[in-house]
Amino acid sequence: MVRLGGLMLIAVALLALTGVVVRSASSSVEVSDVRPTIELVEPTPDRPAAVAPDAPKDASQVVDGRQVWEDFPTVPYLPLTQDVEGVEIPREPPPQSDYVVGGELPVDRGNPAATGDEQPTTGGSVTIRFDSEPKSLNPVTESSAVQTYIYSYATDYLAKRNPETFEYDPAIAERWLLEDSVKLRPDFAGRERKMRFDGGEPAESFKITIPEPPKSDGDEPPKPKPLPIVTLDGSGRPVAKTWVGFFPIGTKADVEHRWSDDDGKLDAVDLPPGEYEAKTGFELYGKLNDTDGGYRLDPLADEAAESLDLAKEDVIDVQRQSVITYYLRDDVTWSDGEPFTAADLEFAHAVINNPLVDGDSIRVYYADVVDVEPLDTYVVRMKYRKQYFLALQFTAELSIYTPPKHLFEELFRDQGKTLVMDRLAPNEERRNKQVSVRGQQFAKFFNQEERYNSRPLGVGPYIIERWDRNARVVLRRRDDYWDADHAGHLDRIVVRFITDTTTAMQALRAGEIDFFYRLTPEQYYDELGGPPEWIKRKHVKAEWYYPTYSYSGWNLRRPLFADSRVRTALAMLTDKKTFLETKLHGGGVLVSGSQYFFGPMYDPAVRSIAYDPDAALDLLAEVGWIDTDGDGILDKDGKPFAFTMLIPSGTAISEQYAEMMQYNLRRVGIRMDVLALEWASFLERVLSRNFDVLIMSWAMELESDPYQLFHGSQADPDLRSSNHVGFKNALADELIGRIRLAIDGDERQRLNDTFHRLLDAEQPYTFLWTRKEFGVYHQRYRGVKFYPLRPGFDLREWYVPKELQ
Repeated sequence: MVRLGGLMLIAVALLALTGVVVRSASSSVEVSDVRPTIELVEPTPDRPAAVAPDAPKDASQVVDGRQVWEDFPTVPYLPLTQDVEGVEIPREPPPQSDYVVGGELPVDRGNPAATGDEQPTTGGSVTIRFDSEPKSLNPVTESSAVQTYIYSYATDYLAKRNPETFEYDPAIAERWLLEDSVKLRPDFAGRERKMRFDGGEPAESFKITIPEPPKSDGDEPPKPKPLPIVTLDGSGRPVAKTWVGFFPIGTKADVEHRWSDDDGKLDAVDLPPGEYEAKTGFELYGKLNDTDGGYRLDPLADEAAESLDLAKEDVIDVQRQSVITYYLRDDVTWSDGEPFTAADLEFAHAVINNPLVDGDSIRVYYADVVDVEPLDTYVVRMKYRKQYFLALQFTAELSIYTPPKHLFEELFRDQGKTLVMDRLAPNEERRNKQVSVRGQQFAKFFNQEERYNSRPLGVGPYIIERWDRNARVVLRRRDDYWDADHAGHLDRIVVRFITDTTTAMQALRAGEIDFFYRLTPEQYYDELGGPPEWIKRKHVKAEWYYPTYSYSGWNLRRPLFADSRVRTALAMLTDKKTFLETKLHGGGVLVSGSQYFFGPMYDPAVRSIAYDPDAALDLLAEVGWIDTDGDGILDKDGKPFAFTMLIPSGTAISEQYAEMMQYNLRRVGIRMDVLALEWASFLERVLSRNFDVLIMSWAMELESDPYQLFHGSQADPDLRSSNHVGFKNALADELIGRIRLAIDGDERQRLNDTFHRLLDAEQPYTFLWTRKEFGVYHQRYRGVKFYPLRPGFDLREWYVPKELQ
C-alpha cells in the first residue's frame, strides 16, 4: 500500500509553440519558437459522517445549456449511470454499518488486564510487525506507507490534526494565521505597479496570445525563448516579488498567477495556449470582509499595518486563505541538538521543488506553494499560488518532509563546497565551489546519500537508532524532546519486517513481536476466533477502520482497456461482494469511488457495480468481443482477450483476489495470468507503467484531493506519478481544478458528487472495498486507542506499567 496524502505528484508538460504575441497600448512584440512549460499541481472534513447515510436528492436543472445541480447552479451535473449500450448496469444494495466517524474514543477497550487506574510512565519497549520494508527512510524520496509510519515517530508537524476532534492542534508552530491575498489595481495611490515587457515601455497591462502547439513530428521541440517581464513601482524602478495575473480572455479557465523574482524579473514562457490579459498590482495580506459597496481589509500577521477600506473597483483579484504565517516554538531541536528554524522550512521547499530530486510523489503537494519566506528566525510565511482547500493541511505537513539544512551544509563543507539557496548554473557551481540546492549536483547527492537515507534526522520524539536491512528498524526515545505532553513513554519502538503472515503469527505466539499489525481476516476470524486460550491469556484483539480503499487499476494506455465499456464489463465480472463476505469475512464495505466511504465527500447514491457475467458478456459483445473461432476465448480483430494481473507477493488477500478473478474470467472466455512480485519490484513496474492491471490500495485522509490520482497532467507515461493508470478526461480535470479551489464545503461536496459519478461511468479503477484493519497486541500495554486516521494507532501514547516492565 502506498501513501495517499500521504499520496503525491507534479507534472511538467512540454509544448512546442510557433509564436507568442504580447501587446500593450504602445507595442506589439512577437517571440518565435517558444516552448512553454506548464506547471500543474495537489483533509479537512467539514463534518463527520456515518456509514451509508441517506442518498442525496438527485435534483438538477439546466443553466446556459448545461445540466447543473439545483442547489449549486454552476456545478456540472451527471446523472447516475443506468445502462451502457442498452445493457443495464447491475448495482449492489447500499452497505449497512453502524460505524460513525468522530468523537472521543475509548482507551484500552477489550483489555481485561487494564484497570483504568494506571498512570502513564516511561520505560519498556514495543515490537510491531510490518509486512513490507521500505527502500529508504528519506521522507522525500520514499513514499510507501511503511516509511511514513516509521518516520512519523522521528518527525513532527507544524500543526497536527487531532484524531478525535479533527481540529488542528499546535505542534512545532505555537500558532498560525490564515490570510487572504488581495491584489490592488495598478494605479492605487501610493501602491502603484506597472510592467515592462522585453525592454519596452511601462504599462499597467498587456494582452498576450499564445497559440496552440503544432503537431509534433517526433523531433525534439525547439528550446523555448524567454518572455521577459519586469515589474516596476510607481517610479519605474524594478520591484521584487510582485504579482502578475494572466487573465484568460474568452474562456472560463483559471487565472494564471505568477510573481517576479528578487530582481523584479518574470519569465512567462510557461503559460498554457490561449489569449490573456496580463495585469499587475500591489499585493496585500489580511482578512477581506465585505462592506456596503466595498471591502475592509484587516491585516492579521502584520501587526504594524492598519486596516484598509477598499472600493470594489480597487481590487483586481482575491485568493482566500492562500497565505499562512506560522509562528514556531523557539525550543524545537533536531535530534542532534541543533535548533529547528524557519530556514529549514525554506530549505525543504527548495529541495522538494528541485525537479531532479526523486520526490515526484511529494512534489505535487507543494508545486503551488510559490513562496516559503522566513520573516524571522521562528516566523515563516507560506503562500499558495491560488486558494486551495487543503492549504493548511499541506503547509502544516511541510515539516515532516523537511531535511536538516545544517546537516547538508556540513556534508558539502566536508567536500570543500558551500551549499547555497541561489539558482546557479553548473559552471558557476564549479567556479565558486558552491552547490545550489536547486541544481543537479545537489539532487544527485540527496537521492543517493546513504547516511541520511538510512538514518534521517528528525525533530520528533524518537531517533532512528539503526536499520538492520531485511530485519528491523529500531527507534530510541529522545531524552531532550521539546514537547513533554507528546514525548512518548516507551524507551524503544522496534519495527520488524515479516512479510509472511503465518511467520508473523508464530512470532506473536513466541513473544518475538508485541503488536501484530495487519492480520489477515482469516487469521482474525478463523485462527483467532473464539479466541484461543493463548490469546485470551496474554493478548487483545482489535479491529478498526481508517481511510483507505482497494482497487483494480486498468492501464488505459493498453489498447485492451482504452474503452470504458470494456472496463465497465470487467467491473461486472468482479464478484467483490462474495469476496468481501467470504475471504474478508464481511469485515468491510463495498465502495464505488475515491473518497473515503465514511468521510464527508463520498456520494452514497453511487452504489457499487454488482457481479453479473451475463450482462458483462452482452456489453463485451456490443464492443466486438466474441468467440469467433470456438477456442473458448473471446477475441476481436484476431486478438484474444488476454492480459496479466500484477500483484504484490506475500499478500494473501491479493493472491486470493487474483485467483477469484482468474476463475471468473476464465468461465466467460477471458484469459488472465498472474504475476506476483516482491514490493520493490512491484512498485517499480507500477511507476514505470509496465503492467496491464494491478491490485493496490490507497491510504488517505477523511477527505482527499483527487488531483494526483486522476488529473490528466499526471497521466504522462514518463512521469513516475500516482496516476499510473493514465486516466485523462477534460471534465475530470475541470472538476478537480474546481474542487481544489472550493473553500466552501457544500460546494466542494457537489463537485465531488459529480466527479464520483464520472469515475463510476469511466471505470479507470474497479473500486473494491474499504476493509477493516485487524491487530493483536499484548495485554501489558496501556493507553491504547484505535483512531479513524491512518494508521489507526499512535505508539507514542502506549505505555507499560512499571510492575509489568
